[in-house]
Amino acid sequence: MNAQNFILNAAFNENSKEYATRPVRAAKYQPGLESGFMVYYANKPCHEKGTTLHEGMKFFDTEAEAWDYIKADNKQYAKENGVLVEFDVEYDPPRAVLHRKESDIDKKVGLLCCHEGDYAFISNETEEYDFFILSSDYGESEAWIIQDMDGSVRVWYNDLEDETFFGNETDIVYEKVGCDEYIKVAV
Repeated sequence: MNAQNFILNAAFNENSKEYATRPVRAAKYQPGLESGFMVYYANKPCHEKGTTLHEGMKFFDTEAEAWDYIKADNKQYAKENGVLVEFDVEYDPPRAVLHRKESDIDKKVGLLCCHEGDYAFISNETEEYDFFILSSDYGESEAWIIQDMDGSVRVWYNDLEDETFFGNETDIVYEKVGCDEYIKVAV
């Protein structure tokens, strides 16, 4: 297994099942399967000053650390016209994520181009991490953590029409129920 891959916890092993056609281990996200929490924040609107929207994300190992960061009500800084400006921000509640430190864009498999460049806060960490969001504030998508047999990890969202459970293949999904026994299942 690639040592730079996402680390899955024991809860994943306890809750995942093996699926076949192209073999994978997979588990529908439930609390406890995450590797940490992400906090999204944006500056409070200030139209009379002509302030641009700045955004950022910070990553934490525990939900308690994420809430402590929110409760501290930290000021955030961004550059506007080359000048460092302090902003009051609004924080979203912490969201469960599967994350790992990875700044090489060629090695990232999760969400890309999140709040980078001129519209990012100085404290934004999305360039330092590879991550998938597991919990949604909107509830429309179910996230499945999938570990391919080569050890690579990805997250599949059941509402994505351009991607199937196995990636881009559209084979029938089978769940392993015995040593060499599989039953057809719908995901």
